[in-house]
Amino acid sequence: MAYIGPEPKLGRNREVDDISGSFNGSTTAFTLQVSGSNVSPGTANDIIVSLGGVIQNPNQDYTIAASTLTFTTAPASGLSFFALVLGQSIDSSVVSPADGSVTYAKLASPIAADNEKIKFGTGNDLEIYHDGSNSYVNNTGTGFLILQGNGSSDVSIRAVNGESGVVVKPNAAAELYHNNVKKIETASGGISLTGGAAANITALSDGATITIDMATACHHSVTLGGNRTFAAPSNQVVGQAGSIFITQDGSGSRTAAFNAAFKFVGGTAPTLTTGAGLTDRIDYIIKSSNVIHCAVSLDVK
Repeated sequence: MAYIGPEPKLGRNREVDDISGSFNGSTTAFTLQVSGSNVSPGTANDIIVSLGGVIQNPNQDYTIAASTLTFTTAPASGLSFFALVLGQSIDSSVVSPADGSVTYAKLASPIAADNEKIKFGTGNDLEIYHDGSNSYVNNTGTGFLILQGNGSSDVSIRAVNGESGVVVKPNAAAELYHNNVKKIETASGGISLTGGAAANITALSDGATITIDMATACHHSVTLGGNRTFAAPSNQVVGQAGSIFITQDGSGSRTAAFNAAFKFVGGTAPTLTTGAGLTDRIDYIIKSSNVIHCAVSLDVK
């Protein structure tokens, strides 16, 4: 329903703390508080003031400036005081609760709002929020995001309730699961693997010079479209091992030369199988920088 004149604002009428103890017949200005916190009525018309049981006339007997009440005539010592801040304007001057005074019981449950972030740290370094599609625990600072147990309990990351994904045990193994079945765990001597392990085979780009990027995969394959040279691989990591599958194209008779980084039995590079469509395999392990030990299997069928 529409209103004639200003529409009332929702709010609460609140009794102001008694200031009569400060009346001395000379002081005219007093600070208004509710439960020990400053309150600003807004205007003199937004507060009812009583002195000695007599209602005062706003803007004549007193004025309001923020949280300061100023009487035209200083109240005499012993005079009683009563004031009520009206709800019409209380919403424009909400009193902040005292530190540590808001309990969980005063909060809505659940707290439901997308894209509203709970932030921790002096630089708002840790954020917890939901964006309507996904949930985030976001570390925006420079330090670690640490999930830590109490030293006797496991720390578990789960996709669904009851199914382990990653489990970290104090002073013991870190475990990785597939469909709630443990597949990999660390051990005092390295790692323990349950089941098979697979590594992808990356197709190399054929060209006059072929440079293998060891960071892309352990296993590599290429079909030769001409006589080629294998350059020293990039991104070599000591201990990496795998295979290189070399296939002749439909014409066959393609040759391959190898950079000195590739080491073969007797120091001699292999002569590839030349039949069209045939495949040779080089198994390798990187022993040190630009020292790649190779074993060759020719015409693998």
